[in-house]
Amino acid sequence: MKQLLYIALLLFSGHSVLAASYTCHTEAGELQSHIPTSGESVTQLTVTGTLDARDFAYMGDSLTNLNLIDLEGCTIAAYESRDTYLGNQARFEAHTLPAHTFLGFQKLTMVKLPKGTQVIGEAAFAGCPALTTIVWGEQLRSIGDLAFSGCPALDTPLPATLRSIGEYSFAGCTAYTELNLESAPLKSIGANAFAGCTRLAAIALPASLQTIGDRCFAGCSALTAIALPAALQSLGEGCFAYCTSLSQVDMKRILLTSIPAYAFDHCTSLTSLHTPAMTEEIGEGAFYYCTSLLDCTLPTRLREIADYAFAGCSRMEHLSFLPEGLERIGRWPFYGMRQLYSATIPSTVTYIGDHAFDSCTRLAAVMAYPTEPPALGEEVFLNVQQADCALGAPDESIELYRNAPQWQEFDIRHFSNREEIADDHTLQVYFEHEILRVKASDPMRQIALYTLDGRVVHREEGETYEWAIDTRSYTGPIFVLSIQMQSGEYRHLKVGRNR
Repeated sequence: MKQLLYIALLLFSGHSVLAASYTCHTEAGELQSHIPTSGESVTQLTVTGTLDARDFAYMGDSLTNLNLIDLEGCTIAAYESRDTYLGNQARFEAHTLPAHTFLGFQKLTMVKLPKGTQVIGEAAFAGCPALTTIVWGEQLRSIGDLAFSGCPALDTPLPATLRSIGEYSFAGCTAYTELNLESAPLKSIGANAFAGCTRLAAIALPASLQTIGDRCFAGCSALTAIALPAALQSLGEGCFAYCTSLSQVDMKRILLTSIPAYAFDHCTSLTSLHTPAMTEEIGEGAFYYCTSLLDCTLPTRLREIADYAFAGCSRMEHLSFLPEGLERIGRWPFYGMRQLYSATIPSTVTYIGDHAFDSCTRLAAVMAYPTEPPALGEEVFLNVQQADCALGAPDESIELYRNAPQWQEFDIRHFSNREEIADDHTLQVYFEHEILRVKASDPMRQIALYTLDGRVVHREEGETYEWAIDTRSYTGPIFVLSIQMQSGEYRHLKVGRNR
């Protein structure tokens, strides 16, 4: 119903009338008696005294050509009635601007609310295309659903007294360029509250914020950065979907256990991210088609990556960030990673879903650490040239991988296949004290060093014939070295140091 109301906002067509300005003092329910002429001629209205729901109903029905309303000197009184004229609403609260009061006022540009206003009702100013300025008063706590939806000219900063912002409340308010709520005692922002605010480039959220609704900032295509406060308990699905300029996301402080479905769908400028330490699940499509994403930091608590989670992340080259402890990988999560060269499967993974690596057409190396080959869904490696892709597996599990459906299609290697390395005169790998030297007769493109549990501890890129890696800060005596040659060929070997 709210979405329908947002889409089908009432439109009023004006008539050719003489402009009139009225100033009056009134008691509750008596405003109409102070305006003797036709309401259609009134363009500016200043009122002092007391108003109630009857007066706002009169303004909404009869003063539709208003362009300026000044109610700063008024008080909104409570009113009880079952009059059908007032929508069968039994009680209207004091200090509350009633729902739908100025809905669709085409000429309204400026409103000064009563200073004591605490609540703005549902759709109170929805569909007011000329509205630019609101003077909020001193006590505003809550803005209702759809309150200013479809007000593309509104750019008045929100008050620092707000505690809640309703669903669709500022949807389509395309004049806003920044949103500073840092000092407000705000606890909740509703679904779609700022959806489609295409010029909104900067948002400062308060430390008190606990809830952000579904698609709250979806389509804010100018937004470049967001920091989520530590108190946040609920983040809605699709919250930042299609925020195509979003390049920085600070989630490190929040305690969410799940990244919601499609939370960053099509955030095409996002290059890296650090998910919260408490995260146990990456939701469906959470980073769907984040086409600039290169790297992630995922916590050791992570147990599941849901369907489509990273699908379409077409610039990803190394899938080395999957943490030890991960158990289940859903369907299509890495689909279309067309630049993916290498992938590391942690030892704790037990299942990989349908089409997980479908169309990862440049995949050349997979390091699978599970001693028992993970169960696979349908066509997990569709469009991957498995025969040309090296699969490193634990020495004791080689035969298991060679006999497992789909796994057996790879070029399967031992992690510690020293015989192959010994015969390779084009590559020299040795320790010089704590410096790992890697020399090749052919140019190398990139190098990565992993611990035996699959964690990447060092990575470099650039065309060279020699690498020197300082390993003093890396714990453990044995590492797995992955080298990509300039030709695209991969070399994998296990290296050990003496201490």
